[in-house]
Amino acid sequence: MMTFDPISLEIMWSRLINITEECWITILRTAFSTIIGEAQDFGCELLDANANSIAHSPRSMPVFNLTLPRAVRAIFQAFPRELVVEGDVLITNDPWTCAGHLFDIAVVTPVFRRGVLVGLVGSIAHVSDIGGTKDSARTREVYEEGLQIPPLRLYRAGALNEDLAAIVHANVRRPDMVWGDIQAQVSANQVGAQRLLAFMDEYGLDTLEPLAHEVQHRAEVAMREAIRALPDGVYHGESQIDGVEEPLTLPCTVIVRGDRLTVDWTGVPPEAPTGGVNCTYGYTAAHTTYTLKCVLTPEIPSNAGCFRPFEVIVPEGTLLNCRHPATVNWRTLTGWYIAPAILRALAPLLPDRVQAFTGLPMTCSAYGVGVDGRRYNDHIMFGGGQGGSASGDGKSSVLFPTSAANVPVEMFEQRVPILVECKELMPDSAGAGKSRGGLGQRMTVRRLDERGGAAYLAIHPHGVRVIIPGLLGGQPGGRARLAATGVPVSSPGRSTSAFVELRRTDQRILLEAAGGSGYGDPRERPLELLQRDVDEGYVTAEGLAVYGAEATRQGKVTRQSIAPGVAAEPVLPDG
Repeated sequence: MMTFDPISLEIMWSRLINITEECWITILRTAFSTIIGEAQDFGCELLDANANSIAHSPRSMPVFNLTLPRAVRAIFQAFPRELVVEGDVLITNDPWTCAGHLFDIAVVTPVFRRGVLVGLVGSIAHVSDIGGTKDSARTREVYEEGLQIPPLRLYRAGALNEDLAAIVHANVRRPDMVWGDIQAQVSANQVGAQRLLAFMDEYGLDTLEPLAHEVQHRAEVAMREAIRALPDGVYHGESQIDGVEEPLTLPCTVIVRGDRLTVDWTGVPPEAPTGGVNCTYGYTAAHTTYTLKCVLTPEIPSNAGCFRPFEVIVPEGTLLNCRHPATVNWRTLTGWYIAPAILRALAPLLPDRVQAFTGLPMTCSAYGVGVDGRRYNDHIMFGGGQGGSASGDGKSSVLFPTSAANVPVEMFEQRVPILVECKELMPDSAGAGKSRGGLGQRMTVRRLDERGGAAYLAIHPHGVRVIIPGLLGGQPGGRARLAATGVPVSSPGRSTSAFVELRRTDQRILLEAAGGSGYGDPRERPLELLQRDVDEGYVTAEGLAVYGAEATRQGKVTRQSIAPGVAAEPVLPDG
């Protein structure tokens, strides 16, 4: 078998990663929708001929890096490798074999060298529309959520599958935008395939197998060593989610045995009959193992080898392993709480490597018919506050646990007739701690004018009912909130998602993303950092109490005497 010296291996490994980065940039520059071109809700990956990950773009959506190999294996079950030919491009959005809901479409291009399949270049991207209802809180089956694409050929030996193209165009609200995004994926794959073949020519490689084996093996060895450094044992964590009608608990058990680590989700609630909050197994496993990878070997480039020492156990028929045809459209309302449960379990083991809970992003999609008679349909995403950690304060406006970006207000307003009147950080929304959380965001929107049809907004906040505690003595961040013209539309006892119809310019929607939780005892926060927080408007004079501090009339922060055993209450925004 071919051997590689360390320097050559590092260069070749980096070259493969760079190929996937060029694919990523191609999609970014050619996408039609804001959710892909601005929010960057997509990922690009290079796989070996057996559908095992070799490399992915460092900016790829993490969950897509881990679900694409599963999607490719499902495609190979429908189209055995011996039947796949050069020029084929394969596609699916099946939530149970792909990324968990219908909006995420996998496009995969097999790469042939001298007539032999040597690898695959693929991407998963969140398209702006997939048909179905926008009122996801009321759905009861995946059939209501949009167009389902089983594993199919998008191109047959280089020829477009015109029948499939016609079906997609007939089932989405903006076919030009959706089809444009799919073609951006096709183009990126083609770029990746060309670069891969040129790479193999340069190094005289007839197959990728030896190189793939080496990088995967080294990643696996590093992960096993990291696990082996942990004490054997059973560790518990949990997180709470808003749920459809009431808060629910996601308990997890982390089991360390030698060089293997198991996460067991036994005890999670049964799948929800409505609301789109269910997760498929692949989606749950991706979020679970990605969290472990970040904690244990953050410096090692990710590939299939990193995840071989892990086992993820999830009982079937539960919120984290739902059965077809359960409703899954807003699985993030559950799945984004997987990481904090695991981090809480690992906190006693690795206090310097975990972070407190991050205030989760909020998504607002707007659609309708504009003044020009054309249909519009687009998204704006904005993040909450990152959790604090041993390394410092959480950042504000972070879209954890994704790698997505905040959508610029100007881009959203250019695409849809909605005016963003306010977008600002919220003082005192950060969870107090020795390292405080990042601040939550507030945004107010209204109709631009009253011409054209009604504007429909689908809004999905996280953390309306539940407040996730901080870590190691830290305080929780402020809650998320959603209100329409001053009247709350999300409160305990109702779905936290909202579907709003705007017909007048005096109707306003207020959206507040949660702040990040704190890390460590807030009374240990240095005065100079508190002074900076006050000077920059992040913490008010009233908000200093939880830190055991106060501000003089001149604005100077000093220590406050607190009775022994008495902790001040955190200042939280209304909601």
